Formats: sequence, C-alpha cells, structure tokens
Amino acid sequence: MNFEDYKEPLEECGYLVTSENVTTKMGDVLAASDPYGSYWCTDSKVQEILSSVVTKKVRARTKSGHFVKDDPTTPENEAWTTKTIKQGNK
Repeated sequence: MNFEDYKEPLEECGYLVTSENVTTKMGDVLAASDPYGSYWCTDSKVQEILSSVVTKKVRARTKSGHFVKDDPTTPENEAWTTKTIKQGNK
C-alpha cells in the first residue's frame, strides 16, 4: 500500500506520511506496510482514513473493452471517467 495516496487527509489530522508508513510528529509509527503487500494499523483514526473510498480517473471503455474517444463537439471529455475504488485492510 502506498500511504502517499492518502497524504492530504492524513496530514490534515497532523500525521507525517511517507510511502512506507504513517507516524506522529513524535515519531510513533501508527501504520506501516508489511512485506506481504498488506499493511497494519494501530490507530482507529488512521484506519478510518485508509479504508475510505477513493476515486480514480480512468479511461472510459465500451462494452467490448475498447477505449471511448472524446467527442470534440461537446464540452465534456468522454474519454475519461471516474471509478470508485474501495480501499481497505487486506
């Protein structure tokens, strides 16, 4: 897990964030990646933020899996869409 994906909400709560862990300003580790690709967490507030829903911008696809191209006559870009991803403790 890359904790930098949650950097803004974690830093608003006063935590220090790196790609490998989340710490307090005193240096106490509250969450970190484990060697198996998952993560561990000891703080309920951090866990709440890490398990929140994340939206990601992805290319739009047709039913057959091909990319959708943008229609230049419309103001909206049809080639991109947002996808919600539920992130949580693995």
